[in-house]
Amino acid sequence: MRHVLWVVAALAVVAGRPATAGEIQFKPIDTNNLVVQPSKAAAALTSATINMVGKTAAGSIEQNGYVKTINNLFGFRKTLATPTQPGRSSLPAPFLFPSTQYKSFNTPVMPTSVPVRR
Repeated sequence: MRHVLWVVAALAVVAGRPATAGEIQFKPIDTNNLVVQPSKAAAALTSATINMVGKTAAGSIEQNGYVKTINNLFGFRKTLATPTQPGRSSLPAPFLFPSTQYKSFNTPVMPTSVPVRR
């Protein structure tokens, strides 16, 4: 109970005093100054490091036996679509096959005689 009273007293002292962050001065940011850019060597080194870390992490996950088992059980393999090439088709032309020249079986035929109704 004594500790609770001390905590309440300390909170009352902190809450009763005004919060000051010191003297505040307005300093506008000068956007005309150039921002320091990393050199090309530093950027290339950073890029290579990020690529290496990513490939290492991906490789270690792919080589994990548990991950392989889970992927084999619940995953599916992506089939690579064969790209179509522009230009002439390598297939033979359809008119070379006689089956493509047959008349359609459902083409209507003109009647030769008309039955007379009485």
